[in-house]
Amino acid sequence: MLSHELIARYGVLIVFLNVFGSSLGLPLPAAPTLLMIGASMSLAAGDLSSTIGQCGVMLGAAVTGGALGDLVWFLCGKRYGARALCSACKLSVGRHACIAHMERFFGRYGVRILVIARFVPGLSFVSVPLCGATAIRWRPFVLHDCAGLGPWASVTLTTGAMFASQIDHTVPLLWRFCWQALGAIALALVLYAPFRYFRRVLRERARARSTAGARVINEPPAARLAAQTRCASPAIPTSHRLMRSRQHCEPAAVATATRRASLR
Repeated sequence: MLSHELIARYGVLIVFLNVFGSSLGLPLPAAPTLLMIGASMSLAAGDLSSTIGQCGVMLGAAVTGGALGDLVWFLCGKRYGARALCSACKLSVGRHACIAHMERFFGRYGVRILVIARFVPGLSFVSVPLCGATAIRWRPFVLHDCAGLGPWASVTLTTGAMFASQIDHTVPLLWRFCWQALGAIALALVLYAPFRYFRRVLRERARARSTAGARVINEPPAARLAAQTRCASPAIPTSHRLMRSRQHCEPAAVATATRRASLR
């Protein structure tokens, strides 16, 4: 658990950097950090009501960091369009499926999706560049983004403060099995990379087969029959054709020589 002195000195900076880096796409634990900050402040103060002022400062740091990180992706989406959206979707289950789902959600709710985006894992990271790619103005974007960041950070900090004793008992267990957990996470990441590669290869093969099947179905019957005839008739090598031509031409030459000999 974080000490009260550490929170008093660097708590605002820790919250700001975690939320800012998480908004940029870095693998930083923004929500667990807010939970631990809220629990540490509650344990240090001893009462939930006395931590409201400190939670307000942490809330402002979280909203500021998240808004700045989202603004970077918003400007990237406004400038680069679909390329920024594809870059944001690379870590999702499937890039094309991710873009299709986000376009459907955004077409239905518009910029209001930013209000609930923080509560859905991965939704905020994709919806922000999509807002820039669809030419949303920066003022509605900032307002809706802050309207989503505020409740998310408030709920996370309040949850950590309410369950401070449980978190205080759980953190030592996590530190005890820290290396085992890190090894399991590293092994999962090592196995996940080839899994995604082979799944992408299988999907590309299936897509190629379906495209070839659709082309065969859409071909006219005459072209299809000609293709089947070419495949059915084996190709005759050039040497065999020359031998056959010689076999056909050789009796005529012998007959001509015989006639000339008889005339002489």
